[in-house]
Amino acid sequence: MVREESSSGSSKYLKADLLDVIEIPEEGVAVMLFTTEDWEDRVLPIRIDVTASFSIKKALGLVSFHRPLTHDLIVDLINRLDVIVDRVTIDAMIDGVYLSTIFIKDNRTNETFQLDARPSDATAIAVRLGAPIYVAEHLVAYTEPLENYRELRARYGFSFNKNL
Repeated sequence: MVREESSSGSSKYLKADLLDVIEIPEEGVAVMLFTTEDWEDRVLPIRIDVTASFSIKKALGLVSFHRPLTHDLIVDLINRLDVIVDRVTIDAMIDGVYLSTIFIKDNRTNETFQLDARPSDATAIAVRLGAPIYVAEHLVAYTEPLENYRELRARYGFSFNKNL
């Protein structure tokens, strides 16, 4: 289990894995499912728009598109500016909206700064760059049994690990 203190020192974070991105055509949305070693058979579902789902799937090599998407352009900028994405965190849910942060390190100055982001955007960038994703430990309150998503995953998901 990987834990990390937030910059404020008040929240603990768990290393998370993106288990699946499920598009639900009937609803016109998608759901990202995150898991951690601590949560066993529970997942944190985060609803996102279908275009963000497409971008994440493109980053994973599951779909192709003949032109760069916005997240591809952001990654190109990151690479050209000599900065790295140190990590991405999913920090809180306020009024039904998840908040996320992208931690950027400037290799020239060694300074790290934070960007507020939607979890879908942060995930799309993290997946492209291989940056780790962390989830605030207190978000366990919003996890659900993985079993709740088994049928949807079989029908629409991509899953790195179908055994989960």
